[in-house]
Amino acid sequence: MSNSVVKSNVSSEERDEIIISELGQQRVCPFLASMDELSKHGQLTKWIEGHDILLYIFEGKVKAISNICRHFGGPVGYHKAKGGKFTCLWHNWEYDCSSGACLTNSNLPLREYSLHIRDQKIYIDLL
Repeated sequence: MSNSVVKSNVSSEERDEIIISELGQQRVCPFLASMDELSKHGQLTKWIEGHDILLYIFEGKVKAISNICRHFGGPVGYHKAKGGKFTCLWHNWEYDCSSGACLTNSNLPLREYSLHIRDQKIYIDLL
């Protein structure tokens, strides 16, 4: 596994989605990445429907958090996680991999997204 992080937009050819029904409500969850792609790189950033997403595997779980630092908007996932945390490229703010909690300022956690995995495809709930 290299130290580089893959960043991409979801193309129209990849446009796939699932419908999730909970509490009588239905939501569309767009395709984010394949498990093969994530497993190959270990960490990905994706831009989808106005959201900059950091997708990664931590302690055997697939996780997704905002890739935008709450301090000044820098990229949280520019470098691979080390020691269970991501460090923003711009000013070294640190975020916990398990939850997106900010270790530098506990009042500013990153948004954590719900994911659904079907047939080795990862879908994201953006609501």
